[in-house]
Amino acid sequence: MGVKRSDGKVFETPIPGDSTLEFKSALKAANREIGPILNLMTDGHTSYPQATEWLGITHYPVNRSEKGFVDEHGFHANGVENLWSHERGWIEAARGYNSMKTLRRAVKAHQAYHNHIKQSAAPVWSFLKILSNN
Repeated sequence: MGVKRSDGKVFETPIPGDSTLEFKSALKAANREIGPILNLMTDGHTSYPQATEWLGITHYPVNRSEKGFVDEHGFHANGVENLWSHERGWIEAARGYNSMKTLRRAVKAHQAYHNHIKQSAAPVWSFLKILSNN
């Protein structure tokens, strides 16, 4: 599951299933890690409406099979879809498909890179600082 905020910060985490409770837990973790999520554009998955309602998040579903990639209001989930396309390389490089533990490690490494290193004036030093703190 991934969330990309309008300021560019991302939250990424693997979810073992597709239940409303798992999605709600992931959204709560996103709120802790990157700050409040007030509005959320998603695909039309059935677990999202209830979870966002429970958390007080305004939900804008974009059902791509009915409306294409952008709905009539201009809402889309292309930012997070693009994020996941870049994620695949990180997961493969970390051999993250072997277990949920290695998958989570690869996904969180990509999140740290995106949020803290990619935009840094000195990306290598920022990366080393993050590694030394963990």
